[in-house]
This record gives sequence, structure tokens and C-alpha cells, in this order.
Amino acid sequence: MVEPVGEQPYTGGNTKSMSVPRKDGVLIRRYARNGGLVAVPMDFKIEGRLVTLRPIVPADIADYERWNNPESKARQYDGPWYNEDLSKVIEGRKRRLSQDYGPPYHSLEIDTKEGRHIGWLNAYYSERDPHATEIGISIQEDELWGKGMGTEAFSLWTDYLFKELDLTRIGFTTWQGNPGMLKVGVKLGFIEEARRRKSCFVRGEFYDRISMGILHEEWEARKKQDKGGNRL
Repeated sequence: MVEPVGEQPYTGGNTKSMSVPRKDGVLIRRYARNGGLVAVPMDFKIEGRLVTLRPIVPADIADYERWNNPESKARQYDGPWYNEDLSKVIEGRKRRLSQDYGPPYHSLEIDTKEGRHIGWLNAYYSERDPHATEIGISIQEDELWGKGMGTEAFSLWTDYLFKELDLTRIGFTTWQGNPGMLKVGVKLGFIEEARRRKSCFVRGEFYDRISMGILHEEWEARKKQDKGGNRL
């Protein structure tokens, strides 16, 4: 649903970890990162009303392979001018599973409340530019588009990144032919910051690429107005 912008996803910094039980029996993973210590439950989740965000697990690879379908809505709307399949994404997910990476997470998977895996979120973060990042989302199950799940997932992800990273701005880039993603941005308070006219060619026609963004203080003001944090 959102065009990648070429930056590398954030890898969580210099991390080493070990798993230990808490006094209440919950298994946590302690990460020594950049001179500090972070403790995160190994069943880390971000809960919404419609979706749950969580780290990747090995069983997710089968879903990624099934989603590698050129006829899917995600392929038609997520940077279709690149004409790329999910092969590189799948390779990256397999590498991630082989590594011991910790928070702050640069990517999370999206589940329905019934536990169905339906897509993912990314942050394209560079330590050379630590106060701003672009983010992306992909909902891979066609029949679940338009149900509000992508909007909620994008909201939860934006809120998580503002809390976990010292960011002043979060943004995304999409295109004129993806009105659904543009509506998500407007609904969540993102504003159009740039438009590259006729910069992508899709199915015989030129379209504008559109960059939208929101500042940390604007996000917090929106949350206060909603009086419910991430309620949509």
C-alpha cells in the first residue's frame, strides 16, 4: 500500500540478548543495547480493536510465499511501476528469523483479532537521519481491504515509533492511483508535504507520487482530541 523509499529498515542498534523468566512466570528477553538494558516479553504484542501487531515467527514465511501473487491487490497498488515480486522480501524475512534482533522493532506483522496473519508494517530508518523516518504497510488479504484494519495498524505503528524512537516526523510516500492509502493518511492527521508530478507510469498512464507526513506534536494533539489514544 505504501511505496518504499530506498532507506534500509532500522535493525534495532547493537543488541545482545538472553531469555529469563520474570517473577510472575512470564518469559522475557533482556536486550543489552547501546549501554542500556531493555526487557521485553517474548510474546510482545501491540493490541488494537481490529488488529494485533507482533514480531515475525517462522510460520509466517508460508504466508509470504502464498502472498507472492502478481494478481493481488497489494501488488497492483504497492509501487506497481517497480514490477517486483516478494522474493527479496521473503529472503529478508528469513534472514531476520535467523538473527537475534530486539526493540525498537523496525518491522511488525499484522494479525486479525482471530489470529489470521494478513500483512506487515515497516520503518525505513537511517541512523544518519535519526529524527525522521518513512513507514510502510501492506495488507495482503484482498477481501480485508476497506475494513479499517490497515488504518488501525498504521495508527498503532505510528504511535509505537513515536514512543520508541526520538522522532520529530514520520511520513510515507504513495501515489495518485492509491486513493485508499491517501485516505488513511488524511484520517490519521498526515498532511501532503510533496507531490512529484507524473513521476510513475502505471498501466499506460502517468501518475503523481505523493509524500505525506506528521510531526510528533501533531500526533500527540490528535490523540488528545480523540480522547482514546489510538481509537479511530
